[in-house]
Amino acid sequence: MVKQIALAAVVIVASVSFPAGSIAQPAAPVGRCLHGPNEQASQRTRREQALKLAQQINLAEHSGATLLPAQPKREYRPFAQLSNLPATPSGFRLRFYTDVESYTFSLKDTLDSCEYAIFSDQDKGIYDGTPQSGVRALPLATR
Repeated sequence: MVKQIALAAVVIVASVSFPAGSIAQPAAPVGRCLHGPNEQASQRTRREQALKLAQQINLAEHSGATLLPAQPKREYRPFAQLSNLPATPSGFRLRFYTDVESYTFSLKDTLDSCEYAIFSDQDKGIYDGTPQSGVRALPLATR
């Protein structure tokens, strides 16, 4: 009986201290996601164009680059030196980085409240999706 009263007291105090919905919960995206099961045809077209650009970037970085016997490593080119690439789809932001020995890029949909993005690098795998919600990064000093 004492345990039940103590539990009831904790529940009452918690409900007064933390009104409904105020306890830490993942933030819900504002608006609705543009990509996913209910994707409209125009959004699917934009997403497919971005995926096509990702494929073309990887193809451009891996074709035409020949390794000479004296070159032990492949050298990757800056984005400005890649040719015959389709335009970045409307609403997507392209970020491309290379240090000559590797490259990485992202295509983020700036119109999507769920933050849909595409990523790839010199290994040629193309990844797409949305970030996990409710995940918080901690500074190294907190370890």
